[in-house]
Amino acid sequence: MLLSIISFVINIAMIVILNIELYTDTAYMADGTVHHWELSPIDKLSKADMGWMFNLQIFLVAISVLSSILVLFGVKHRIVKIVQLVSLIASVVMFIIIMITSKNIHLKY
Repeated sequence: MLLSIISFVINIAMIVILNIELYTDTAYMADGTVHHWELSPIDKLSKADMGWMFNLQIFLVAISVLSSILVLFGVKHRIVKIVQLVSLIASVVMFIIIMITSKNIHLKY
């Protein structure tokens, strides 16, 4: 039961962090002006045509949340607890991959 609550908190925190504008891109325009963009990791992934990574993250978060709900409602099957733990670990790993990838994306405007 404690793992279910921790799973909710971790998944919500990951989604919130992915939506925070963490990066600033700067580009020189053709007329000589400089333009600045504030981008979140999701924005950077979508602009680099890597939105599938965020879709995979949402899928893993959904599995983790659904299995946590099942555990909170009293489902005692061992397979549900295993799915919950594996999906939480996969979601955290995917979050780390997204953060590393979005940091290393250099967009061209």
